[in-house]
Amino acid sequence: MKKFLKYKKSSVLLLAGLLAFSSCENALDVDPRQSIDMATALSSRETVNAAIASAYSRLKSARAYGRDMVALPEALADNGQATNRSGRLLNESNNVPGAHFASWQNYYYTINEVNLALDAIPSLNLVPAVSEQERNLWEGRLQFLRAISYFDLVRSYAYIPGAVVPSQAKGGVPLVLTGVKELADAVNRLPERAPIADVYAQIYADLKAAETKLGNAGTAGTSGTAWGTRVAAQALLARVALYNKDYATAKEYADKVIASHGSKLLTPTNYVAGWRSAVNPESLFEVTYSINAENIGVNESLQTTFTSLVTPGVRTQTGGFGDLVPTSGLLTALGITVTGNGTNSAAITARNSDVRNLLFELGTSGRGAPFVETTKYIGKNGFINLDNAPVLRIAEMYLIRAEVQATAGASTFNEVEALKDLVRIKTNRYSDYVGSAIATADAALTGSALYEEIIRQRRIEFAFEGHRFFDMKRLGRDIVKSPSNLLFTDFRILPSIPVRELDGNPNLVNNVGY
Repeated sequence: MKKFLKYKKSSVLLLAGLLAFSSCENALDVDPRQSIDMATALSSRETVNAAIASAYSRLKSARAYGRDMVALPEALADNGQATNRSGRLLNESNNVPGAHFASWQNYYYTINEVNLALDAIPSLNLVPAVSEQERNLWEGRLQFLRAISYFDLVRSYAYIPGAVVPSQAKGGVPLVLTGVKELADAVNRLPERAPIADVYAQIYADLKAAETKLGNAGTAGTSGTAWGTRVAAQALLARVALYNKDYATAKEYADKVIASHGSKLLTPTNYVAGWRSAVNPESLFEVTYSINAENIGVNESLQTTFTSLVTPGVRTQTGGFGDLVPTSGLLTALGITVTGNGTNSAAITARNSDVRNLLFELGTSGRGAPFVETTKYIGKNGFINLDNAPVLRIAEMYLIRAEVQATAGASTFNEVEALKDLVRIKTNRYSDYVGSAIATADAALTGSALYEEIIRQRRIEFAFEGHRFFDMKRLGRDIVKSPSNLLFTDFRILPSIPVRELDGNPNLVNNVGY
């Protein structure tokens, strides 16, 4: 019994074995015994759909896209500075050892829910019988979710291919591809960290399977943004391949997404309105919050994390804390000139013609001296602190394709085409780009200057969307920031694996420095 209680602390081993799908409320009546027969628990189409919804709901956790997968990559890098209004994200912003991603348990719970459902679906005995289209939809959605879960785990807890400190590399993350439903199985499963390459190979396999299955699942598999769809699988694979330095695959899949959804790219006239919509028109996949019961609240939601405002432009009403705000370097990149930022005399004195900077404005004085804050997440779903998180947008596909075509030595190298994609992005983001001095300067870009401008556009385009730290990490770059720089060789680039996991699994090796 003591062994089990100790082991119970380890989410890799216990995972969600006895708690799988508990968030489905009454949809699944899980008998609280020592095992669960998922083929019995998934006794109807309603319970299958509820189980999938339960697994997807874990992406809404504050440890996932409810906050950390969006906010921490800004705080850990050079985009976000903590205001210390609540103390939250101060240590992350200062790169204090141990103040880092803490998503391990949430994602392994997700993976176990997915695995249990995938294990059970082939043997479902429903009336009428499960059609091939239904099975494709269920399995495709689940494999997309497993892929994004493993991708977030491996890019957080391990080095990224092609950007590794060999003396400090301890592998990827454990690959667990079957569900735990018996306590005995949980106690005896002691997985090691799989090689990074193996984790990426599994992500590829899941996404390619999801692409095929969702493409053969009817309208539900090819439309919408709240679930994995064929285009979402293609877009995520383009990103995963970029991280994997697999530039040919990154371009192939970016091409696919642009061919089918390229027209979703917002323009200078509708860019801000797009971000004010309940669903961003550019989105290919969003983590969706539908009801106020899902509200993370005033302490950790994206809205409270990033802004003190309740309504854009209204500085007389205070809502959240605005715990993380843009650094001076990011404000400069955005084309915002501000005086007295973080003082009672703070004022924005100038903006350039980049419409992306219109989503950044002065917060209220209700939480202290005002800073320039982002209003990308402003409670668009009818309640304060309740906002969808765009995870994959069409703009990313253009910038992925631009980057791989501007990468010297890559098989995809094509500066002419890279420049075309860069110009397309900037034409759709600067209100006066055509014929401007910026456009003239861009036309002459080649070599490293072209490449660096594409990376700079990524910083601007995805500011406060959870990309910056991972971009610096995959490029193997030092992070230049205040109060001190974070070198790529510093152990703090990687987080610690949770102690409960290490205590329960002698085969699990922690990252260096912890």
